[in-house]
Amino acid sequence: MKLTPFGKFFLFLIIVGVVGFIAYRRYGDQLKGWAGAGDTSKPQEVTKDDFGDIKNINSEVKDPAPKGEVPLNSTAKSTATVSGGKLDRPLVVAINTWAGHAPGIVANGGLDVGSAASIYKKKYGLDVKFVLFEDPTLKLAAFQKGEIDIMWDTVDSYAREASVLADQKVQAKSIIQEDWSRGGDGIVSLKTIKSVEDLKGKRIATTKFTPSHWLLLFLLSQSGLTPEDRANIEKNLVFTNEAPQAAAAFKAKQVDAAVTWEPDLSGAVSAREGEAHVLVSTTAATNVIADTLVARQDLIDRSPQTVKDFVNGWFDGISVMKEDPQGTNHLVGTALKLSDDDVSGMLSGLKLTGFADNAAFFGLSGPKAYYESLFNGAFVIWRKKGVISKVVDAKDWGDSRFVAALADQYKSQKVEETFAFKDKPKVTDRAIVNKSLSIHFTTGSDEIMPGSYFTLDSLGETMLSFGNTYLDVEGNTDSRGQAAVNKNLSQKRADAVKAYLVKNFQIPPERFITVGKGSANPVADNSTEDGRALNRRTDIKVVLNAQ
Repeated sequence: MKLTPFGKFFLFLIIVGVVGFIAYRRYGDQLKGWAGAGDTSKPQEVTKDDFGDIKNINSEVKDPAPKGEVPLNSTAKSTATVSGGKLDRPLVVAINTWAGHAPGIVANGGLDVGSAASIYKKKYGLDVKFVLFEDPTLKLAAFQKGEIDIMWDTVDSYAREASVLADQKVQAKSIIQEDWSRGGDGIVSLKTIKSVEDLKGKRIATTKFTPSHWLLLFLLSQSGLTPEDRANIEKNLVFTNEAPQAAAAFKAKQVDAAVTWEPDLSGAVSAREGEAHVLVSTTAATNVIADTLVARQDLIDRSPQTVKDFVNGWFDGISVMKEDPQGTNHLVGTALKLSDDDVSGMLSGLKLTGFADNAAFFGLSGPKAYYESLFNGAFVIWRKKGVISKVVDAKDWGDSRFVAALADQYKSQKVEETFAFKDKPKVTDRAIVNKSLSIHFTTGSDEIMPGSYFTLDSLGETMLSFGNTYLDVEGNTDSRGQAAVNKNLSQKRADAVKAYLVKNFQIPPERFITVGKGSANPVADNSTEDGRALNRRTDIKVVLNAQ
């Protein structure tokens, strides 16, 4: 049978479609990276969608099983064996003056090789030398040259540095999560600035392409600010060379707010006592900034047993710190030239992550990895800002084998959080994010229409990232119909929003306040259809969990 010209064309379209579909399924992540790159010579606006991958962080990573055991998945079980050579010289690890590195310092009995108290030496026969690198640029240069074997990083910065390494044909892998920032990073502002939305029109200091910059962009994306408002804030940012300088600009009253980290965050508040406060920090935005340690690929290939022993000793260090906080704080303070109180203060602003947290971080206890979500999310942001030239993907820059190999030692360990949700917020409690959403319901009912699922998923993303907050959901209607009926319907609709998020994102029900206000709180004229449409809305407030 001969094909007609139209038949040949139709067959061609089918073949192209099939090939395109297969390519997308197999190389979708890379294609997204290339497509999202845009013109890197001209920085682009960051939008809420750029952080979309983060919304699945907790929705797919389950908490431990009922017995308290870490529920390892097939990925963990298939990578749970590590064997091979050991390094015949001291392992050189680059850190900075940050208490998140404390477990390694404790396990080593200090920074240098040879301590009689070294768990690394006594238990694993491993010599470790910690070296201080405060400047990220110098640290990365030393890592590229092979002068250090393992380096500190935050996941958001690592996404940018991995691109630099790839361009230089240097391979590396994230091997362990050190901590979650839990108050150690944040925004200090004038007290007149009460929410992220109040940053509109204000002068804000931060340090470009650092965790501070990443945190600010994330918070803006989650807010109720318009795209134009966010673009104007970004356009008018005051960039400093270092995070302490951003705090200094706030102390000197040169800016209205500054994004920085401890101890400069608290110091900036104290310097302007009575007129300043911490607007928002990672005490509320609990799953946004994570510290990790990154190993050179040649170390991993040549001496995998050494890497496993290093990770194992790190977890030992966490256990020792729990048993003797006072003594280990002194040890870490001596090593980093900090007071014991400084170390204690830093530790209060982070969560050290043991095996169970690492299993969740690398996706060993669920189908979704925190690490991949943060890395790939940051890659998109930095690519839009024109600071990344080489496409990198989290899967190629992380190695969970060294954590997975220790699973049998930590079967009963589970993820634990210190924050709890006991007393509902008061009316006077501060909302750090305020926004109105158009969530569509079937007429006269509380049935959510499918077109609103995307909006609700974005809201779920916000709640997962702000893990230590309440969500105040306020339903509103226009003035048509009886007031009592409207009030009852708006309450049911607010409850429907709560039910959706509880079911689909596993957010605890106690983290919600739902209020039906009916037609009592209009924002527009109810005499016009446009006005009524604006009044049919759901107001969302993300409220701090005061403890």
